[in-house]
Amino acid sequence: MSVSFKDRQFRNTAFLLLLVFLTLSMSGSSYVRSYLDFAESLDKTAVIVDGRELTLSDLAFYIAYEEGVVEETAFIYNPEDTGEYWRIHTNGVFIRTEAKQTAMDMAVHDEIFYQLACNEGLVLTDEEEAWLANDQYDFWSDLEEEQREALGVEKEVLDETMRKMALAQKAQSLYAQMNDTEEAEYDFNGEAYQELLENHEVELVEKVWDRVHFGSITVDH
Repeated sequence: MSVSFKDRQFRNTAFLLLLVFLTLSMSGSSYVRSYLDFAESLDKTAVIVDGRELTLSDLAFYIAYEEGVVEETAFIYNPEDTGEYWRIHTNGVFIRTEAKQTAMDMAVHDEIFYQLACNEGLVLTDEEEAWLANDQYDFWSDLEEEQREALGVEKEVLDETMRKMALAQKAQSLYAQMNDTEEAEYDFNGEAYQELLENHEVELVEKVWDRVHFGSITVDH
């Protein structure tokens, strides 16, 4: 059976389109797998909250904290291979993915309430300053040298983030009182906070955040 010129032209076009699609797909997959060197990428913006850019440096504390929380559970789950826990898929999502989202959610939450604290002129009391200093010291001390190098930030950077967190917590408490609501309702996963979040603009910079290999920065998997 002979094939007309028009049929051959159609087939060639279809083949070329398929080839382009496969090339783009492979390119996209390669891009996602091309993880950032975290310590060398601290100035990259990962999320924009109400027009304010948060860099990976700003997120370093949240990443180290959440990786540490998950790693503790992972050790209980399997002390011989903590990576097994990180690879678990439950409720339609991988533990690693869920933890990464939690780190981002906490950072956004604290940025919103920190700005509220600034607007209200909130400051820490002497007692709160003392508690903060202890927390800052403990967090830095608990990080091993390899973890500090992997983060690539100085203690002062983490200290500043924790100070903002303390002010955010104070603003959250005040905001809950003003709205006659339990403070926990304004936690990053609280229902009242989710409603508040709708009034704020949050833009995730996916080309940066997608390339952060969460679960493999301060822990080795």
